[in-house]
Amino acid sequence: MTGPWGLALSGARAHRAGLSGTALVLAAAGAVVSMVGVLLESGLRAAPGVDGGLLTALASSYAGTALVVVLLVTATTVTLALRGRRRELALLRTVGATRGQVRQQVSREVLLVAGVAVPLGALPGVLLARRLVPLLVDAGVLAPGGELAISPLPALGAVALLLPTALLAGRLAARETLRSSPTEAVRDSAHEAPGIGGVRRWLAVAGAVAGLAAAFSPLVVPGTIGAASAATSAFLLVAAACLAGPLLVAATFGRASRLPGARTGAPTRLALHNLRGYSRRLTTVVVPLALALATGTIQTSVDRSVAEAAGQQLTAALGADLVVTGATTPDRVREATALPGLARVVPLTDTPAEVRTDSDDLPDGLVWERTSLRAVPADVPRDVLDPGVTEGSLAALAEPGTVAVSSDAAFELGLDLGDAVPVRVEGAEHRLDVVAVYDRGLGLGDYLTDTSTVAALGGAPAATTLLVDADDPAATGALRGLELGVATAEGYAASVVSADAALQRLSTVLLLALLVFVGLGAATALVLSTAGRRAELALLHRTGATRRQLVRMTLVESVLTGLLAWVIGTAAVVPAVVGVSAGLLGWHLPVVDLPTYALLSGAVLVTSVAATVGAATWAVRLPRGRTAAA
Repeated sequence: MTGPWGLALSGARAHRAGLSGTALVLAAAGAVVSMVGVLLESGLRAAPGVDGGLLTALASSYAGTALVVVLLVTATTVTLALRGRRRELALLRTVGATRGQVRQQVSREVLLVAGVAVPLGALPGVLLARRLVPLLVDAGVLAPGGELAISPLPALGAVALLLPTALLAGRLAARETLRSSPTEAVRDSAHEAPGIGGVRRWLAVAGAVAGLAAAFSPLVVPGTIGAASAATSAFLLVAAACLAGPLLVAATFGRASRLPGARTGAPTRLALHNLRGYSRRLTTVVVPLALALATGTIQTSVDRSVAEAAGQQLTAALGADLVVTGATTPDRVREATALPGLARVVPLTDTPAEVRTDSDDLPDGLVWERTSLRAVPADVPRDVLDPGVTEGSLAALAEPGTVAVSSDAAFELGLDLGDAVPVRVEGAEHRLDVVAVYDRGLGLGDYLTDTSTVAALGGAPAATTLLVDADDPAATGALRGLELGVATAEGYAASVVSADAALQRLSTVLLLALLVFVGLGAATALVLSTAGRRAELALLHRTGATRRQLVRMTLVESVLTGLLAWVIGTAAVVPAVVGVSAGLLGWHLPVVDLPTYALLSGAVLVTSVAATVGAATWAVRLPRGRTAAA
């Protein structure tokens, strides 16, 4: 092959060692994006046996995090792969290549690698989504025997998303070399500028401010919407740290690099100078590591905060002595109610329904959200059930065609007293008038109505829960004798929170797949960065440094790199967990998933050390003469 594309192919072959790692990350990115695309497409199509609304909501929530992470890791890997070729690009300028020619050369090489790697990864990603079918069935998203929609669209979507991302990252990586004169480019390729430009500085400040604002949005935005908004703050803060990375590195290692040699040793001092002198390279390596820690910790911590808040709200709402479950038919309810020793029995029933969340003419999976209408007596005493009404009154539910909504749902849909809520029950659409707004939606659900309204809608009520006040302690034994579940309000709340274990397992598997991708990107970045220093290590080895000293130097660098990534990842998580806990649970000790945080912290350090020292050991393994020739 001749011409520009032949030259690009030759360049890709010449740098196949470095580009192979980039191709691996791009292939993994294609797999993640296409897997998300299969879930989203299946939810939008809502084939028989598929709960389109729930699957669309699940895929959408996961897609937001996954796409941000994938784009950051992809851009970081491509940037690092091209940063090691700064001298080569500068030399092309000195022999007559114009800025446009070099830019086109870089773009063609990136397109060649991404154009092959992304489709090769996207196709297995489509098949990987099918491995989630058992988990989807357990979570109630798919009916037994149901299948996901399989088509070329998710793979095409991955290509359409990742190719421009890789191309843009390649152009930005080459921009620093191309914006200076050829001689300056050659001279600057031997070192890195210690500072950052004014635009980058202001973008870092803006990202940090936006991240802090998002972290404390649960104080203003109620429920899961505020929690989801707070989770995005970790990504904004990691991005801000990436932009300000050279300054952070200089501030962190500048003072340490001037420590007396007698106290630190030559390998340690050299490692500190390397970290300070190559701050941009270090920043590019740190981002995937910090992102892995922040992503896993914030997702699981937010989930725990929401679950704990739901349990607290449900416990506070239930004032009855006992909560009885398992009375699934009217006959069972009458049998339980007729037992002696029961002072008061209040039944609660749930009717499956869908609520329209958007007025646009879009697929059902995007505008209809699956929920349930919980039927409660309009005159239920507050000492038995207290949803925390802030506007209106539950007594107004006695009027058919009315509904009470949680403050979360009211905020999300823009509802107020007197507004109408479009609902769909058994395929028939209805409109229910809002007569009350209450606070404890995480515990009780978003919609309360009266049995008369449920009857008018023609819905089939699901399992019945009985709120029971007992005068006689023997009544508890009698209820259990009917093979009914009997628990206190606290015990019932704990069982309800843990009842979503199947959905939590599905979320855990999806998060684990994303973390594996981020870990792969981090390891690839570390290997690329260390392998790109082969000439530097060879020169040190030629001038007298032993292999043990070089390995010790890279060991110190890797440990400090891992610690810096850990600090950045932790700092990015802290505002979000504080904001979510304060918004959902009040001002007390924030809820953090400590096992996940500890596991990911260890993984960050191990990945940094293993990838860096392994690549450095490989780079210095040659005899001294051959190493010098390298």
